Amino acid sequence: MTSRPETEDHLETDNVERGLRFLAETPRHLRGPSVPALKRLGLSAKDACEVLRIHGMKMARAG
Repeated sequence: MTSRPETEDHLETDNVERGLRFLAETPRHLRGPSVPALKRLGLSAKDACEVLRIHGMKMARAG
């Protein structure tokens, strides 16, 4: 068990999913640098890094 409540863990997952959806739907020239754009969405630095890690893996597999 973690010291955080389950709702907070679920919130982190929702933030990561929201960030992934944002990166997939928003062209790079419109959003600017990824980390500041994700932080404007309300993601923490940890969540933003997780989003970029997953997004990078998806892009590598697609290419």
